Amino acid sequence: MKDDSDKAPGKVSGMGRGVGGRQKLIEAALHLASSTHSLASLGLREVTRYAGLAPNAFYRHFKNFDELGLAAVDLLGGELRRGLRERRLRRREGRGAPAQIAGRDEVMRLGREIVSQSVALVLEFVREHRVAYIVGIRELHGSSPVMRQALQRLMEEFAVDMAEDMQTVLRLPGLDAATLLEISRQVIRQMSFFSMDYLEHPEQREAIREQAERFIMRMFAGELAMQASGQMTGAVGKRRRNAGAGD
Repeated sequence: MKDDSDKAPGKVSGMGRGVGGRQKLIEAALHLASSTHSLASLGLREVTRYAGLAPNAFYRHFKNFDELGLAAVDLLGGELRRGLRERRLRRREGRGAPAQIAGRDEVMRLGREIVSQSVALVLEFVREHRVAYIVGIRELHGSSPVMRQALQRLMEEFAVDMAEDMQTVLRLPGLDAATLLEISRQVIRQMSFFSMDYLEHPEQREAIREQAERFIMRMFAGELAMQASGQMTGAVGKRRRNAGAGD
């Protein structure tokens, strides 16, 4: 039997209803947009009525629905970014400088810990902010260029954070900054699909979490293997050239 406890009516996010007019409008818009196609499809009176505010209250806080959407992206995106960075960088405490992490096995073990904790944090955040996340995914491919650009920028910021943190904490051998960023972009994009599956199939959540962890580890392990293979091939070729020169 599916667990629908996080789909209860009115549970829009972890932001908290009744904090203030601005917050009420954001939560009302997200809730209503989750059952329609986009924020742009909403009416001002519809949103203010749901929020329990007078229609003219909207313009005391926002110029339009794009501005409201940007406020929601900044609020929730910033919260998740901070949580992920704190979780990843916390792994350095008590371990000394990254250069002191000895050997590939230790790097991979620590990497698994970071990946496991980061995936758990993302999926729990998505579960707690179900409505906001669903709206965000729709707006990523929606009609508003302002919202599309804001969400694309947020995903890029997540990828940059991830690449920087992995390099800072692990100093993965053979992976330069550009390669780490490329991998991180692919991971962030794929996590958006894992997250939707996590919301839509609560009975499979443990399996989805494990699948997400395996995917990320394979991305990094595969790149490390490719780098090592390339270095080995290069070394063999150099030895052959040197041997040929000596004949």
